[in-house]
Amino acid sequence: MPRRKVFAWSISLQNAIIPLYIISKVGCLNAFTYLPLCHFLDTYAGCKSDKCVKIGTADIPVKRFKGKDGKPLAFSFIGVLHALGCSLAYASYHILSSLSQSGKLTDSNLVRVAIDLKNQYIGCILVLGIVMVSLVRQPAFSHLIQVLLSVDRAIPEMVRTAGLSAITKVKVNNIVWLRNVLLMLILGVGVKAVLEVTNCLMYIRDSGSPFSSNCLLLCIIPQTLCVISELQFVAFALLISERLKLLNRWLLQLLPHLGRGSEAAYESVRHLVRIHGQLLKAIGLLNCCFGVQNTILLLYQFVTLVELGYNTCMMSVRYAEAKVQQGDSTEDFLETVYWVVWFVVEIFVLCYFSHDTVEEARRTVHLLRMPNVYGPCQRINFRTISQEQLVFRNVKTSISCCGLFTIDLTLFHAIIGATTTYLIILIQFDQSFNGD
Repeated sequence: MPRRKVFAWSISLQNAIIPLYIISKVGCLNAFTYLPLCHFLDTYAGCKSDKCVKIGTADIPVKRFKGKDGKPLAFSFIGVLHALGCSLAYASYHILSSLSQSGKLTDSNLVRVAIDLKNQYIGCILVLGIVMVSLVRQPAFSHLIQVLLSVDRAIPEMVRTAGLSAITKVKVNNIVWLRNVLLMLILGVGVKAVLEVTNCLMYIRDSGSPFSSNCLLLCIIPQTLCVISELQFVAFALLISERLKLLNRWLLQLLPHLGRGSEAAYESVRHLVRIHGQLLKAIGLLNCCFGVQNTILLLYQFVTLVELGYNTCMMSVRYAEAKVQQGDSTEDFLETVYWVVWFVVEIFVLCYFSHDTVEEARRTVHLLRMPNVYGPCQRINFRTISQEQLVFRNVKTSISCCGLFTIDLTLFHAIIGATTTYLIILIQFDQSFNGD
């Protein structure tokens, strides 16, 4: 029987980015125009001109359409106006709505009043902060996409240069990346929407969670914006990580041929070194694009995690002291625990993908070290490659929040430890304030 042909879908990176661009555009986190999207839409609109691309009523030459210096993002005044207008309009509505709710704060406990005020106004701060920072970082974001597109163009040349049919060829799979990004988006927005409906984060209490008619609107928008902002960072960190893993797999396959002195293999490794340098540059641009946004997200997640932990602990303390439930239902307790678990997951995801990307970059540098088993001839060739890589060995690759602290699994462990410490402080302050 004849074998069935296996059809593997493939998609270019510039097209795979389109759904993520549309999502960020709707969330006002990308004000610029993504030129490949215009080309994509124009192609399916049935444009017959090869020399010009028609946008609106104007025919734009192809060279100009591709953007200056090949940049994929072009400045859009309408896009900037849309992002600023929507964020300022939402901030005004949020402040007015929160002011109308502030009169309902009658709790005499200072800690709880401070938590309630923070919950009511944090959404406005998040929207303004994240949107404004994203607008300022648009040129760096455009450069990041440009670097990744150039990497994807260079990888096939690296593979062809080796000229070794026995080696399994490697290829990036953008379909899998796009699927994972969309799944993370659906999961992130879906979980937060369900949690907001059951226990609104803005009006959460350690003794219940009263519902307000505008609660969902005031919470869902900033929470969704946080999910999209984190998703952007994770998506591009995953892009860089996948390409670094591809380089490492390719280098491992080349090692036996390098040991036999294959000139084609050495030439392929020289291409690999240049691609690795571009990916390290992409990591630096990732820091530049999302450093401030990640700082805002991590601080918000940490503070909220402490607050939710405090609410959960106080429910347990009151029950342990009175041996009965004092207005605290098991449902309220579990809903607060669900929020705690989800914020821990968000922090872990941010730290894990950052850690994984940096580790893959360091692994490439380690693999490029000259093996001791090589003969004199091979060592001379490999030393030339290693000298090109010396600059990368001396640079400490990391993903950080504006240089303040490194985002990795060590940070995740530190946040968990700090949360425990501040929980003990808040509980002690609460007990002393109430004279217990």
